[in-house]
Amino acid sequence: MKAPRHTSSNHIPAAFGDVLREERKRQNISQEQLALYADVDRTFVSQIERGIRQPTLTTLFKLARVLKVAPSALVARMERSLKR
Repeated sequence: MKAPRHTSSNHIPAAFGDVLREERKRQNISQEQLALYADVDRTFVSQIERGIRQPTLTTLFKLARVLKVAPSALVARMERSLKR
């Protein structure tokens, strides 16, 4: 049986960062644009995408609003990636 890509809780930030980056790029939005409209620092977006930092629930909702997706959709995509 193949082990999941992100198996422990320390891989959750990386999995969420991957999902955020994929959605941002899919929509052709720069980190700077996402940060500006979500009212966060661009370096924070970069750190989230690299799995260095984790967003608060408030920030998750802000990022999702800018990307026009439900916060739960981003979390669900992350959960699916953790199961792979």
